[in-house]
Amino acid sequence: MTRRLRLVVTAILAAVTAVVALAAPPAMADTAVPPSSAGQRWALKVHGYYVTVDAGATGDMKLRANPNATTPQGWEKFTLHTDHIPGVGYGTTVSFRSEATGKYVTAEDAASGSLLRTRGDNTGAWERFKLQPLADGTFALLADNGNYVAAELGSYPDYGLLRARTSTSAPSTLGSWERFTLERVGPEGAYSSDMPATSTQAPRSQDVVSWNICSNNNDAPDCRLVYAPPATVASEVSSALHNAMGSRRPDAIFFQEICEKSAKPLELALEDWAGPLDVRFMPTYYTVATAADGSAIRAQKNCSDGSDHADRGAFGIALAVPDSNTWYQGTVLPSPDGKEQRPMLCAVVPSVGSAYCNAHFSSGPYIDSNGNPAGDDTDPKNPYRPKQAAEMRDQVDYFTPNGYTTYYGGDLNTTTADVAYLNSLYDGHQECGQQDPASPHTGDPTDGGNKIDYIFGPQGLNYACSVADGGLSDHRMIHLRTS
Repeated sequence: MTRRLRLVVTAILAAVTAVVALAAPPAMADTAVPPSSAGQRWALKVHGYYVTVDAGATGDMKLRANPNATTPQGWEKFTLHTDHIPGVGYGTTVSFRSEATGKYVTAEDAASGSLLRTRGDNTGAWERFKLQPLADGTFALLADNGNYVAAELGSYPDYGLLRARTSTSAPSTLGSWERFTLERVGPEGAYSSDMPATSTQAPRSQDVVSWNICSNNNDAPDCRLVYAPPATVASEVSSALHNAMGSRRPDAIFFQEICEKSAKPLELALEDWAGPLDVRFMPTYYTVATAADGSAIRAQKNCSDGSDHADRGAFGIALAVPDSNTWYQGTVLPSPDGKEQRPMLCAVVPSVGSAYCNAHFSSGPYIDSNGNPAGDDTDPKNPYRPKQAAEMRDQVDYFTPNGYTTYYGGDLNTTTADVAYLNSLYDGHQECGQQDPASPHTGDPTDGGNKIDYIFGPQGLNYACSVADGGLSDHRMIHLRTS
């Protein structure tokens, strides 16, 4: 049995054991949330009870307030998602995806009792809910049918079942059975809580690649993988990387603009020629509400369905590292309000004494395909990319005292004209395009005529930097070799 299969089996057994009073659930579906995703997990509570995905005698996956669940296990865990609504955009609604089944929570129609079930294969109107904050710090869940979600407490025959059945124009009058709490399960983005100590000094020779593969967020002609299914993304990207690297094997690969469900197929495709790897995923977020303590409640931006209407999971970045990796940490970078909340993902490999950090910074001002001004980070008086660079550097500096040599970078969305935004990343380090640390902060273009992709490493090594067109994206891959 492989290590990854053992992890999945362990999660299933833990979930089955915890849900004592409910029927035994079926085996975890193939579409379940990838265990390698650094996305925040959540539990939902109502009237003090955790909400459970109840398999029931027939496996109907109803949502139920479960008085027997004292801590959230697999069947009480969800990830939050937001998809694009035409004319509205992202971030106005939230969808709940079950950690155990990988299905989205659907509010059934009145003919089906307005029940909430985890049966949605993708996100549409029935899978969208609005989080409405209430004065006591809880939330009302407003379904697409115009009704609020309620737990059937009291003398109802199906005790605890959730239904979108409450109609009111005054949410403040909702009872305890209609007031929900969102509880974070585990720290945001962490695979494990304790970073392991390094067991060796980092080798001086490293091969690190960064590539924005443009696989879902851009329908430009150069983006050949837009809406491509995960198997196609995996095969095409792996083949292009293999062709570019030849006989060399990567120590780490930074991917940007990738869909969550492509991560595991890509891992398997890369292993055919690059050796045992783990591919970790970190989503891009939108803020959908504010918690009672003032912290942001963020939902993962979902990849577009495409014409096949197949769910591709969340949209974000990925990091391929040797499979001896046992620790990784995702971070939501400081980002403009109302815009994409940009991700960073770091991992350590104790067996080689190296750490790797991949990020996708906010986009600066540009003209879109319709000739309109666009971009996230467009305020010249308060740019966010220097803040994002500082956050990345703080993480890099955290690894150094623990004995790790760190390589970091990604699609930093900053041209050499604005490269001063990245000064904190250059300090004491060297970038792929520099011949030596004192060289200008320039390099070969990676996106059209601009360099916006970067890889940084330690000083004191011999650097070789190449840029190659993989033929799949509007970005070229950048490849750092140190010796």
